[in-house]
Order: sequence, then C-alpha cells, then structure tokens
Amino acid sequence: MTSESALVCRTREKKTKGYLREMMKKELIPAIVYGQEEPTLIFVNRRELYKKMGRHGTRGIFNLEIDGKKPPLMALIREVQKQALSGDIIHIDFFTVSRSEKISSKVGISIAGEEELIQKGLVLQTELKEVEVLCLPQDLPEVFSVDVSLMEIGDRVMVGDLVLPPGVEVNEDQESLICSVLAPTKAEVEPETEGAGSEGEAVQE
Repeated sequence: MTSESALVCRTREKKTKGYLREMMKKELIPAIVYGQEEPTLIFVNRRELYKKMGRHGTRGIFNLEIDGKKPPLMALIREVQKQALSGDIIHIDFFTVSRSEKISSKVGISIAGEEELIQKGLVLQTELKEVEVLCLPQDLPEVFSVDVSLMEIGDRVMVGDLVLPPGVEVNEDQESLICSVLAPTKAEVEPETEGAGSEGEAVQE
C-alpha cells in the first residue's frame, strides 16, 4: 500500500537552462505537478526519487511534500524524460489525484520461486508482467506477488488467482494467463552420418 514516507520537494522558478543544469549537478531534478492543483514547478532530490522508484518503478503513488506543506499531495507519474545517452532522468511530470476518487493504474507482478522450478528441470513461461487495477489512490498495491515454487508441469496462474487487497478491482480478463509451467524442451539434433543418402544406391552405367 502507499504508507511510505513523503518525497520532500521544493518549488522552483522558471529560469534558464543553465540554471537547471546547475541544479541538476546538485542532484536536483526539475519536475512539474499538475492535476487537482494549479501547475507547480518543483525540484525533487534525485537520490530520494530513485530510492522510491526502486520499489515500484514509475508506477504507484508518490506522496509529494512541497515546501513542508502537509498533508502531502498524492500523485502519479505521468511522464519521465531521460537523457539519451546516460538514461538519467532529467524531468518528471506528476499528476495529482484525489483521495476520494478511484484511479486506474498499472501494478507490476513479482514472481518468486522460479529457482525451485529450475532445480526440478521445469520451465516457467511468463505472459503478463503487470495488470491494470481500479481503486482509491491510498489503496493502490505496490506489487502483486506470485509464488510458483510448488507448481508442477501444466500448472497455471490466471489473473483471477491474484489475491486482491480490499477495495481493489482488476481491469483485466479473469482468465488471462499470467504464467504457466512447462516441461523442458529437448532439441536433440541427430548427427548426420557421412555419406548419408548414398548408401544402398545402385550405380547405373
């Protein structure tokens, strides 16, 4: 759920690109917040942002505490701009949401126990890595966990098998396949015998 601490932010003025580059050297990423509130230009701390993104990527709710104002704003990431070569984030768009209105968002699926399947010589085939859910922002799950360690050949996990927290609905077909366990494929290529195809052939004069 979204009970994690707030991401501390500070407002910024619209200044030159040189100013923004200078701030980014200080590990501050420019961003904009819009939606339920008036658009606000802010800076977020790169290290703190990456720490939170390490848990659920760009999905999930971010609690933004701007200039110490509480309660923090609840927001989703609408867009992320990255530097082409390094992949570093250079700008983020946050979209604020209301605590009383349901939102639609993607939630990742984390699969545990694949090592146990590998040890048994089985193969896990994954079809879905995320599902779309509908819920209040504060009820948004960080991730859905699926344990496959006890599965055998032919076993499957469907969307309908996911354990949903209270207040969370899945906007997917309940019969959609998440993953299944297969027998290992043995691609054995028979070595060709030298001269194969000519043996037994009559030589006509």
